[in-house]
Amino acid sequence: MLEMTGAAIAKIAFDEFVKSSAGEVAKKAVGGAIEQLRSTIKNRFKGNQKAETAIEKIEKEQSPEALNKLSVYLDDEMEDKVFAQTLQQLAEQITNVQNTAERQYNNYGRDQFNIETINGDPKLGGS
Repeated sequence: MLEMTGAAIAKIAFDEFVKSSAGEVAKKAVGGAIEQLRSTIKNRFKGNQKAETAIEKIEKEQSPEALNKLSVYLDDEMEDKVFAQTLQQLAEQITNVQNTAERQYNNYGRDQFNIETINGDPKLGGS
């Protein structure tokens, strides 16, 4: 498993708010995994006024500065190995799903042809 920093995890969890202010898009893209990651982070910071303010600014004002502050707070909390492992597993799951969704498994190789307009010899392989 890859070790991710608090900054990387905060970016995965909240970057969609900063980029497009469309948190719903992020949630739908990878099911509930991003929402679960955000909830885990929010629950961890309940009662921490500075972190709660940063999260609120990210969600309401799409503030990149608040995302940077949250990253610092998250890095401090990553000292707790169990918490860090939970966040890293969720972030890795999200990253894997996003990477898979971005890949298009198109076969542009030699065996691809258009059935509707066959030109030449349509045999695949051997003679």
